[in-house]
Amino acid sequence: MHNNNLNMHRQPPSSSGYIEPLTTPAHRAPDHRSIYQTELTAANSRSENPNEDFKYTQGIWSSGGSTAVSVSGNQTPEDNTVCSTISRHFRADIDTTHTDIPLIVCGFVGGLVDGLSFNAWGSFSSMQTGNTIFLALGVSGQPTTPAYLWAKSLIALAVFLASNILFVHMHRLLRPRRRSTMIISFGIQTIALLATAILIQLEIITPKPEDPRAPIEWMQVLAISLLAFQAGGQICASRILALDEIPTVVVTALLCDLLVDPKLTAKFNPKRNRRVGAFLALFLGAMTAGGLSKTTSMASSIWLAMGLKLTVTLGWIVWRGEGRRKSDFEV
Repeated sequence: MHNNNLNMHRQPPSSSGYIEPLTTPAHRAPDHRSIYQTELTAANSRSENPNEDFKYTQGIWSSGGSTAVSVSGNQTPEDNTVCSTISRHFRADIDTTHTDIPLIVCGFVGGLVDGLSFNAWGSFSSMQTGNTIFLALGVSGQPTTPAYLWAKSLIALAVFLASNILFVHMHRLLRPRRRSTMIISFGIQTIALLATAILIQLEIITPKPEDPRAPIEWMQVLAISLLAFQAGGQICASRILALDEIPTVVVTALLCDLLVDPKLTAKFNPKRNRRVGAFLALFLGAMTAGGLSKTTSMASSIWLAMGLKLTVTLGWIVWRGEGRRKSDFEV
């Protein structure tokens, strides 16, 4: 039997009588063309089916078990230059932990702004409930003084609504909680307060409270509009950060939600604490505006509000981010 196997593999002699040595499959020379074709087929399969689970050893630059590794081996490591680090920092979403603190500060700003606005111009800029009442009374010509109070209230309400639309769409377009989006949003609000403070400081808008019996000064509408515009940005931020219990501009619903809370007296109740903090902040803000109007110029309340809003804006720059996502590693 052994001899038969040898005969089967023995080559016939050549015409010259030379017998070629026996070549077994184990010693056959490798076919480089077939190996290259096999590798190319596997590479094409991985590129055409990127979601298929291939079992292979991760490359040095693969992240989190991702199969998105260059087949050619020419992929460079992630760029860690200063510019790329700064870019990733501002593109990251902020961590929403403790974001109730800047919103409570904004509630104080809302009290400051409305305290000044109503005391000086007889119109609200943040709390649109009062402006809605003034507008409704204007249908019947009430109150008789100051004249055209309903017009100022209508403009403030319209600007506030337009501000909500603008800020909501801006956040949706730029990604709601992205650090750069928050900075832009609060930066715009700060600029609106800065412009108002400059207008009052330069007496382009009278720094004295309005005489109810005097004709309306339409330049006041500009300041009211700027203040209403920034107030819209505040309340949008409270919704974007999912902290509806801190509306920053109203207290009616806030107090109702506080009192109907079944866990009102519980030892641990973050929402209750936020509502109480927001109410006190707004109340103290309005009280501060009244005190400042008696001791200093009208512009002092707006300058203080602008400084606080600027502090919140700068705070977003150093606010802790949510952490690096998998998408941050993808090129």
